[in-house]
Amino acid sequence: MSADLGPRVLIADADPAWRQRLFTRLLDLDVFADCVANGDDALRKLIDIRYTLVVLDLGLCGVDAAQVLAHIARMPSRPVVLASASDEAARALEVDIVQMVLRKPVDLVQISELVRNCVRATRRPATSVGGDDARDHLA
Repeated sequence: MSADLGPRVLIADADPAWRQRLFTRLLDLDVFADCVANGDDALRKLIDIRYTLVVLDLGLCGVDAAQVLAHIARMPSRPVVLASASDEAARALEVDIVQMVLRKPVDLVQISELVRNCVRATRRPATSVGGDDARDHLA
């Protein structure tokens, strides 16, 4: 069963405090987010859901960010924001789908503006398979 939640972002980041802050900020912008802590969970989410934007930490455990990016690159257009403590590592992974590379710690105002711009540019609703209780999406 598909549900239209409007703009939807996947936050794939190893830092639980950052995931919570970004999740809350996006809800304030009326943008729904799913949060995952590792690359394996990110790939599972990407199979089922079409996201407006993916925020991807380069320090993911399990399946690494390069593998997640390779998977995203084979799918219909989904812009990606890379977040990294290392500028060099982030630049090494830049591909066409990477909208921006942000240095950690990421400024919430900066990423909020980027999300707003992506939402305006795409104007395509996200679709999902399964239930969509907001409490189920914050890992």
